Amino acid sequence: MLMQSMSKMWRYGLVAALASAGLTHAAGEPHVVSLSHVFDAERAQQLETLVERFNASDRGGRVRVVADPTAEAEAAIQIVQGDAEQALRKRGAYRPLYQVMAESGMALGRDKVLAAFDRDTTDSRGRRVALPVGMHTPVLFINRQAFIGAGLDPDAPPRTWRELQDALGKLFDAGQACPGTVSNPSWVMVDNVSARQNVAVTRQAGRKEELSVNGMLQIRHIALMASWVRARYLHLHGAGAEPLERFKRGECAVIAAESAHWPEFRQSAGFDVGVSELPFYDDFPGGVGATLADGPTLWVAKGKKRDDYKVVARFVRFLLKPENQLAWQRGTGYLPMDEKGSVAGGGVASDQPNLVVARKQLGASAKGSPASTELPRQARVRTILDEELEGVWTDRQPAKQALDNAVTRVSNEK
Repeated sequence: MLMQSMSKMWRYGLVAALASAGLTHAAGEPHVVSLSHVFDAERAQQLETLVERFNASDRGGRVRVVADPTAEAEAAIQIVQGDAEQALRKRGAYRPLYQVMAESGMALGRDKVLAAFDRDTTDSRGRRVALPVGMHTPVLFINRQAFIGAGLDPDAPPRTWRELQDALGKLFDAGQACPGTVSNPSWVMVDNVSARQNVAVTRQAGRKEELSVNGMLQIRHIALMASWVRARYLHLHGAGAEPLERFKRGECAVIAAESAHWPEFRQSAGFDVGVSELPFYDDFPGGVGATLADGPTLWVAKGKKRDDYKVVARFVRFLLKPENQLAWQRGTGYLPMDEKGSVAGGGVASDQPNLVVARKQLGASAKGSPASTELPRQARVRTILDEELEGVWTDRQPAKQALDNAVTRVSNEK
């Protein structure tokens, strides 16, 4: 009897010890890791579909998508963007992805062609610390039917800003109430127009990075856009969804917007949509360069358990399979990645013109073209730029004053 009692006590003590160590999973029970993200509803559904397929195919692990943003810090996989991404990097709250994958026997590479636009997902030695799962760049979308109705050739879209002005004028004369619009005006019209002409939007002042958006090119371009607004060639509706909705409804014939909007345009617009590169100035010195890549990136949280990282590695490997990347690009409009975690040089479906144009445009970088920098991507800087440009669009201040004000305000806030 005494021996039986001692045996029971030993078993109870062992169970308690295992429970306190978090090791009481039933035999064969999958190990679960959480994933938080910043996607909108449509892309969140695409992610859920991929996660479901992974969970059905992986015996040892499961990924659980976290809908509550406050739980982000607890998630092993975090898909972030903007200030949240910068804060994560500055805190060092991540484990480099190349380490996680190497432990699983999978080596990641780096995109040699688009390295300058791979943003902050690689370290100084070129090793991949995060995954650019949502890369996109601004392109020009056109209503092909509206072009034909105005006597324009939709197969020969405008290449320069002067050509676009002429096209908008013809659309206006043909009765188009809103010839053109822009999604995220300051990002497109300042950051990307500058990059397209190989002009930096920041400068180094000692160890500090300062905003530099009041040069000759930026003043010229914003002044030109202001003239289009006055002529009613260009209608600006802020940085929200309204410009996109107006284009989908056919109210605006042209929109400069992120390449990733192609799936929703194709599904929701009641007309054929064409895609072409963001225009450039053919009379500006320095040649024509690439626009900037941006979008959500996938990071792995540090301080997790070994079993967590094993599941994370298998999920990333699954995500990078060609068939899954094909589904991802079709559903989200984002540029696909290859199996090494680089932006894919091929693998773009022929019925995805947004990706064909985006890759061509991002690969157009001339030698010495400035890469995307952190300062303009900060929410406070973007807000300042949007506020000052709003004064231009409403004819309350000239382009130079607005851009000078933006530079001064950002400098004073640092």
